[in-house]
Amino acid sequence: MRIGRVVAGTMALAAATIMATSESAAAGVPPRIGSDHTYSGRQNTPSVLLHKGIGVAQPQYRVAVYTGNKEDAGTDANVYITIYGTRDTVGHRLDNSENNFESGKTDRFTLGLRNVGRIKSIKISHDNSGEKPGWYLKKVTIDVNGDHPKFCANRWLAEDEDDHRPYVKLDRKPRC
Repeated sequence: MRIGRVVAGTMALAAATIMATSESAAAGVPPRIGSDHTYSGRQNTPSVLLHKGIGVAQPQYRVAVYTGNKEDAGTDANVYITIYGTRDTVGHRLDNSENNFESGKTDRFTLGLRNVGRIKSIKISHDNSGEKPGWYLKKVTIDVNGDHPKFCANRWLAEDEDDHRPYVKLDRKPRC
């Protein structure tokens, strides 16, 4: 008798999920997973969209950005990262509630992004906004699924320094 109740409860939950998914689809809203149709996982992680009704967990990319310890090395510009992998490419703005990218500081971000496979390279850039947008980037490290690639920069991302570009594409290195 107890098994019958469990099966009946599971069936009722499945029916409610299908109904909610159907209502969302009819309204043109992509279905999401969870009691309020969202799954946020860890802090700073966006909701995970369902694919054909099945929730797929996204990897957690733990990104550490090291700003060099030079005069005026920090920036208040908006900073972006693009991750190039063996399977896909994803981009994301790097921002949290802290004052990011200050001279000599390491900023850490946890990003829930789709799986790109093994990370080959990254592009890191800024939008050149703010009073002094120039930025001295030392390096970037990423930790995802036991992989720990490092990306060495040791250069200015600025329109008035080095090669006059506010971006750089970096290949993974064994160490910086």
